[in-house]
Formats: sequence, structure tokens, C-alpha cells
Amino acid sequence: MRSESDPPSPTVVGGWVAAPRASEPHVQETSLPPYLSDRISLTEAHRPADTGPALWRLSVGELLLRNADRYPDRLAVGVATDSGLDSLSWQELADRARNAAHQLLARVVPGDTVGVWGANSVAWVVAEYACALAGVVLVPLNTSLADAEVTDQLRRSGVRVVLASEDHRGRPLLDRARKIAEGLPQAPLVHSLSDWEDGSPLGGALPTVSADAPFLIQYTSGTTGRPKGAVLSHLACINTARFGMERQRTGADHEVFCSLLPLHHVGASVCGVLVAASVGAAWISAPRFDADQLLGLIEETGTTILGVVPTMVADLLALPGVGDRDLSTLGVVMGGGATVSPATVRDFQRTLGVEFVVGYGQSESPHACSTQTGDTAEDKALTLGRPSAHREVRIVHPVTAGTAALGEPGELWIRSPLNMIEYYDMPEATAATLDPDGWLHTGDLCSMDGRGVITFHGRIREVIIRGGENVYPREVEDVLESHPAVATAVVVGIPDARLGETVAACVQMRAGAEFDPEELQLFAGERLASFKVPRTWRSVSEFPMTGSGKVRRTELRELFLPSS
Repeated sequence: MRSESDPPSPTVVGGWVAAPRASEPHVQETSLPPYLSDRISLTEAHRPADTGPALWRLSVGELLLRNADRYPDRLAVGVATDSGLDSLSWQELADRARNAAHQLLARVVPGDTVGVWGANSVAWVVAEYACALAGVVLVPLNTSLADAEVTDQLRRSGVRVVLASEDHRGRPLLDRARKIAEGLPQAPLVHSLSDWEDGSPLGGALPTVSADAPFLIQYTSGTTGRPKGAVLSHLACINTARFGMERQRTGADHEVFCSLLPLHHVGASVCGVLVAASVGAAWISAPRFDADQLLGLIEETGTTILGVVPTMVADLLALPGVGDRDLSTLGVVMGGGATVSPATVRDFQRTLGVEFVVGYGQSESPHACSTQTGDTAEDKALTLGRPSAHREVRIVHPVTAGTAALGEPGELWIRSPLNMIEYYDMPEATAATLDPDGWLHTGDLCSMDGRGVITFHGRIREVIIRGGENVYPREVEDVLESHPAVATAVVVGIPDARLGETVAACVQMRAGAEFDPEELQLFAGERLASFKVPRTWRSVSEFPMTGSGKVRRTELRELFLPSS
């Protein structure tokens, strides 16, 4: 009988055998050593990468089949539905994904792109693994996007097939996908996510998929307002997930990872589904967040690790009787997406009897840093923790472009084989973010202390994080300025106790135009995802400007803050 410390065995897919490369042996599945940064004493804000644990050179499909071989009857995925928990074992998941991969390859060829548009479901996870086995690239689509946004992402990524849910929160995704597809130059095939994999099983060999091949195009947004697709390889996604799990494992014989983050986020497709897969754990979820239902799901499934954003933390703590629920299996809660106060961290740990850890990452470099169990409440709440393995991190002074001093804010740069390959079909944007020496310029303002612990100070790119969703002001401003009554718009984030930040807009109206915030909000809502739409508005006659002609956004934020 094989133990978890044995190296991965060859996997068989329809007669094809993928053996480990002799020149690049797989690392044994052992726990990582104590973090070097626990003993390190830096003299400047540059932390070398911890390259002790060797990278796994696996494709996502190989990881799935390895788990089916090792843990055939163990729970792999479970998603709450109105009729109960829809679940699959690792063997059942592998069988469905294998058949679905053949169904895909009857429609596309390896290297093509496939869009998935729907709420969290077992079918979504099957589609993710089917794409991996077929060697096609997964393109997750946010269920909140407006038609124009979906059209842009499908067109630019050249999606050949779209798998869409029939309906989500009253939004007819499947019907919308069909109408959108008809208007594209090369109309993709559109199928229902819930039943597209039905049909007679198809045989034959599945393709060999390199660990270095693209696995995922994760769309984000840039300060220019044009969404950018971060291309992540199988190697990056698997090792990101593996190192992320090492910092949140509870030591249970069978970990159960529950997260209600949506699968269109890298925080769920990679830092949820694949985090669980890295140790053969179960991934548990639901199509929407409800605090009481989430606690019931934890109790029902014996969840050991819970993934949340601060919005969920606030709602869970506010739930009457939360401290009386049977959460005895729960050991670790992983938070991310926005900051929380030390008092909230202490309250959460005390109320639920768990360890709270915090993770940081971007679509371009998921789960790049995190705190760990045993850290102080201050470190967990006020810092991003330490970089994960195989990530070299440097804080760059904004003026000198040299390495910043300890404690000095500057731009966070990350160099790692786990960063994105590129922005899909955007060479200029790629060159502006990934430099010739391999450094990813994150656009985030951070500092580093002598332990290698990173503190977040703000966003050079001015991204607003609303309840875990990234909102880029330039994108919203472009929409508002397309309104015939608006001359100029500036969008800022303002503090919110529940969401972390909310979106606010200052607008300068055209001469003779009337300021009507309700009409502007409706206009924006027809063109943007709901989380991007400003909910607080101010009309200004002019904007405060710097000497170089840039808007002083800090002064604008103060317009929305209560006077002291």
C-alpha cells in the first residue's frame, strides 16, 4: 500500500502512460521544513526564494488521476444544492472528467480555449479537470459580468466552447451566452454546463500535457480599463496550491477544505480546488454564501479548513449562536481579499476555536505570501506574512528603483516560476509587468521587515478590493465618462466595515447637465458587473490636482469620510 510520502506513480489515461521524468524526479510528499525566514535576519527589503522543496512537474490532469489511484473511494468534491450535497469520490471525479475530456476533444483541439460561466457546482469542477486532461486552456467567466464584458473576454481569448449554467441568481447565463456567441466573429459552441458531458463514452488516448503548458487564463483588470488575461501554467497552479496547503494544514488524516469563493476566481479554482487536490483532500462549496448554511455545511462535512473573505468573517461573527455550533472539526480559517483588524482576528479565533491565517496573491501570482498558524494576531491582521516557497521577493523604492530599506514602502516585486507566463495576447502589457529579469511588478505598495514579513500599504494601481472582488477605477471611469452628461469621473475606494471597501465616484458634469446619481448608477449597472458599480456619489466643479497634472485621489476620498 502506497503512503503519502511516496513519490507520484505513473498514471494511465486510456492506454497512455505518463511516467515521471528521469531527469526531473518528483519531490516526495513531505511537510515543508520550518520557514527559513523564522531564522533569517535581513538587512534590506530583499528576501531570497526558499527553494528547498523541489517543484512537482505534474499536469493538473496527472494530479487528478494520481488521487483517483491512491484514494478512489475518498470524497473529492461536494457542493451544496437544494436537494442536498452533490458529491463525487476521487474515482468518480476522474471517470467523469476523463469522459468529459473526450467530449471536449470531439469539439476542440489541445491548446484551444474553453470558457466556463456558472456558479459553483460539481459540474464546474468536472469541467476544470476535463480541460486539464484534454490539454485545453480554461477561461473562467465571472457570473456578475455584463454582456459587453463577457463578449470582450470571449473574443480576445478566442474561446471555442462555452459551458454555461442555465441560470444564476435570476441571470439566464446560458441564453445570454448563446446570444453573445452569435455576435462573435468566430462563434463558439455553447453548451449547458449541467448536461454537456452526457452521451456515449468516447475512447482513445488523451494527449500528453506538459507541466509547462498553459492551464488557465484568469482575467483581471488593468488601470487602462481593459481586462487582462493572466496565463498560468499547470506547474504554477499545482505548486502554488501545494505550498498554500502546507501553510494551512491541520494535521487531520483527511483534510476537508470548504470555501464559498466563486470558481471564476483563482482563489477558488486554484487556491481551493487544487489546494485540496494537492493532498487528496475534499473540496466543499456552495453556489452562494449564507452564513447559517455555511455553518451547517461545516458540521455536515466535517470541514477542517475554511476559506473566507472578510465579508464572510463579519457575517459569521454577527450570526446569533455561532459559538454554540458544533465546529469541532474546524482547525484553520484562511482569509484573504482585504484586511481585517487584530481585534477581529482574536474574536474569530476565540469564538470559533480556530487558527486564522491570511493569504495574499494576484491573478498574476496566486497565493504568493501568507501568514501561518502560530503567528500573532497582529501579524495575521496587519501583514501579508512571508513569501511562499520558490518566490523571491523584493521591495523596490519608487524613486531610486533600488531595493528599499527595511520598513520602507515601495513596490512589491516577485520573481518565481509560479508567476504567470504572460498576459494573453497582450505583449505590451506583459512587458510592462514582467521585466527581462523575470520580476513581476505587482503594482502594490508594501514594506518588509528583518524577518522577511511583508506589510501591505496600498495599491499603486489604485485597485479597490470590495468584499474580495477587485475593482479597477479606470475601467469604471471609462464607463461613466461615456455618459453624455459626464465630463470627467474619478473613482475611489472608501472604507466599509463589512466589505473592506466600497466603490465611490466623483463626477464633473458637462455644462448645463444635471447631476442625477440614480440615473448614473443605473447607467453603470447596465455596463458593469454589480460589484463595480459606485454606490456613493459626489458632484464636483473641479478636481484637486498635483503639480504634474494628476488627480489627488486621497483628497477625493476625504469627501466621503465622516468629518471628525
